[in-house]
Amino acid sequence: MIRSAVAVWKGSPAAGEGSVSTTSGIMSKALYSFGSSTGNEPCTSPSEMLAAAVASCMSLMLAQELAKVGIRSEFVRTESELTLEEHRGRWQITGIELHATSNLPERDAEKFHQACKTAKTRCPISHALNVPIKLTATLVPETHAVMA
Repeated sequence: MIRSAVAVWKGSPAAGEGSVSTTSGIMSKALYSFGSSTGNEPCTSPSEMLAAAVASCMSLMLAQELAKVGIRSEFVRTESELTLEEHRGRWQITGIELHATSNLPERDAEKFHQACKTAKTRCPISHALNVPIKLTATLVPETHAVMA
């Protein structure tokens, strides 16, 4: 399987902007900038897209691991917090924190936490990165499920 994207940058590194599109069409000329990595501009950034890739991969891998042990959850939600820091004039991703949540009965807690650990090692996106990745996993009681 090959997945691809095209990015175009216009202008100077500090004041320019870019657009990125994926062959699937889900992202079509989405605006990105360097500033969006460090501020709150109404566009995305390469580091934000990477955080989204890690979060979506982890949710998918966790759903797969839960299915392997016979657990079907209503949802798996993963929040990804990527830390980007400047060191000696060079920007670096210094870590990623993942917070995985699902609505399962308490009796499935042990299987859920084991599935989280396995999913973290099976996620091809996080596996490709050379940064520390921390994972916290939380069960939400079935009656208090929140997906958004």
